[in-house]
Amino acid sequence: MPVDAATRQLIDRFADATAKEHKARRSILSFEEYLDDVYAHPRRHVRNAAQYVMDVVQHFGKTETRQPTGKVVRHNLFDAAFDDGRGRVVGQERVQQQIVRILENFVRSGRIDRLILLHGPNGSAKTSLIQALTRAAEVYSTTDEGTLYRFNWVFPTGVVQKGKLGFGGESSKAAGSYAHLEASSVEARLPCEFRDHPLLLLSREQRTALLEEMKSSERLPRDWAIPEVLKLGDLSVKNRRIFDALMTHCQGDVREVLRHVQVERFYLSRRYRSGVVAVEPQMSVDAYSRQVTADKSLAMLPVALQHLSLFETAGALNDANRGVLEFNDLLKRPLDAWKYLLVAIEQAQASLDHVSVFLDVLMIASSNEVHLDAFKQHHDWPSFKGRMELVTAPYLLRVQDELQIYRDQIPRALTGVHIAPHALEVAARWAVLTRLEPSNPDTYEDEHKRLVAELTPVEKMRLYDDGSVPERLTQKERKELRQVAVDLYNEHTAGDEYEGRHGASAREVRVVLLNAAQSSSFDHLSPIAVLDELRALVGARSSYDWLRRDVVRGYRDAEAFVETVEELYVRDLDEEIRTAMGLVKAGSHVELFERYIRHVSAWTRREKLADAVTGKLVDADADLMKRVEDVLLASNESPDEFRKSVIAQIGAYKLEHPEEQVDYELLFGGYMKRLNEDFYNQRRRLVERLEQAYLKTLDGEVKDLDAKDREQVASFRKNLSALGYSDASARAAVAFLMARRD
Repeated sequence: MPVDAATRQLIDRFADATAKEHKARRSILSFEEYLDDVYAHPRRHVRNAAQYVMDVVQHFGKTETRQPTGKVVRHNLFDAAFDDGRGRVVGQERVQQQIVRILENFVRSGRIDRLILLHGPNGSAKTSLIQALTRAAEVYSTTDEGTLYRFNWVFPTGVVQKGKLGFGGESSKAAGSYAHLEASSVEARLPCEFRDHPLLLLSREQRTALLEEMKSSERLPRDWAIPEVLKLGDLSVKNRRIFDALMTHCQGDVREVLRHVQVERFYLSRRYRSGVVAVEPQMSVDAYSRQVTADKSLAMLPVALQHLSLFETAGALNDANRGVLEFNDLLKRPLDAWKYLLVAIEQAQASLDHVSVFLDVLMIASSNEVHLDAFKQHHDWPSFKGRMELVTAPYLLRVQDELQIYRDQIPRALTGVHIAPHALEVAARWAVLTRLEPSNPDTYEDEHKRLVAELTPVEKMRLYDDGSVPERLTQKERKELRQVAVDLYNEHTAGDEYEGRHGASAREVRVVLLNAAQSSSFDHLSPIAVLDELRALVGARSSYDWLRRDVVRGYRDAEAFVETVEELYVRDLDEEIRTAMGLVKAGSHVELFERYIRHVSAWTRREKLADAVTGKLVDADADLMKRVEDVLLASNESPDEFRKSVIAQIGAYKLEHPEEQVDYELLFGGYMKRLNEDFYNQRRRLVERLEQAYLKTLDGEVKDLDAKDREQVASFRKNLSALGYSDASARAAVAFLMARRD
């Protein structure tokens, strides 16, 4: 059947584009062309696996933000923007920083002499962190800056004549490099399965001279640490034997030998085990060797090589060379299965049946805390500890981060299922509360001890999340608590019982959410169903160690936390429902607070204010200030102290942000909520009447509603829809709220 002309044009277009891309990527080079590229772009070639991964991190950049618990540096590669966010690691900035610090140490020393071991509870994103890093490396390897090369040995068609390797007697000197020969002109091709660095084809003295020349000419920075693999390394056994045999045959003419070198670009790939390999916790050894000259397909090797016993290597160590080797759940493997790592890590060497391999690979592993604790009791632990860099990966401690995990995962898992507002938030809050640890007041200054001792789990959660401090505190106490927020966050990081080691994992909470979506009481994922599933989970105390921990000052009480997050949900829902009713214009509480600040400012400076109506200068409105302070002051706080503290906070904000208007919502968010709450408390009956009218409308019972009620209900319904509610989820939420008020 003849091929359609349009199809042929399509194939031709694809073929032309592929050929152009292949040429642009400089996929095949002669050794001479490769050296030209080394001179032009030395940084791309003079690096080991650790420097390469460090360049991956730097390629994608970083973002610095400030959180209540201190400055945060986030490395952008963990956002996985190159994969549209799939595989993104939420939070864990502290873990990212520790990994980068270790990489920087490897780069400075020029050698990789430690295995990075990420340890933490099950489901703390250890594997996700590693996979995000290696996936970024895969993407980077396709860029010009991420170019990687290995080499093959190429032997052209022909016979050996007059001591030369060439085409049917033609002088090899006349023929030039064999790197670009067509396949039909190649008799045999020996790839380097170990991906030896092409610069290793130069002798150690030649390499040293080349690298020092590039540093002296500033092609490389003078402080550039030349990796040991390039300073002191050598070819793999197979390549060394081929090189030496050709040198003998060519009577020491290295130019003749290098004509048989075809430099080939390769790309990192987990799927194809090219420079990125994951090892599961099996029993087998991670590398082996086998003889290649017994392979009949290689019978056409030149006579100069046919007497050699050539062995090729294979396995995880081999496939990961020049890249990253990941050990999943390393400590689940029997110790004897990976004792070879003691030498492999420290000396970058592994002994196989017939040969030894010398490695250029970044090794990174994961383990849960149970297996690490057990391993620490083993008599070999001291030996391994000196060859490992331990990085703690705890559960997330900020609700915003935990919530983002479920926002990424749950909608994909529940395609077509409506997710009611607050359903994911209820689960995220509960999960974080189960992970928080009580602080030790004795480690703080005397003036802070009481604040730390009285800090409840919910208050600590909010402090970590957005810097909110308890409304029960005075202004002075709030300032002091914010000052120790970083110390609270770092308090448990040094010991084995770090904050975030125990508690509910995101995996367990994900199951809770999926089960709640199957509730027969709702046609959507409801916060009410989530609460029911959480109660079922905490009832299974025998299944989870963290449910059986002793309660200390309200912490570690997973069962009580279910009631806590329900109360928080009711409070948020109540505010949301009333806002949707539109009983007062948005921001009116901010306007009230701004008026209060103007009068307090005048009172503090003993100045008068212009009356908004008459324009006359009048004293600060004492009634206005008292009305606001009756709502905002702590029980043991004086009006004078409160007013001075508020003005001081505004002054400090203006000093730090001289070009900005004061953001009262940001600076005094807690006060805004309390003013808003006070306003609605004065209109409680109206709120309840509108809620009842709304439910009647959904049930079709509108005959008793007047025109004004119907108009308000219609507006309320529209606003709820804008907030993400369906009629069914809104009905369930309003009914639940009304029942809780009774």
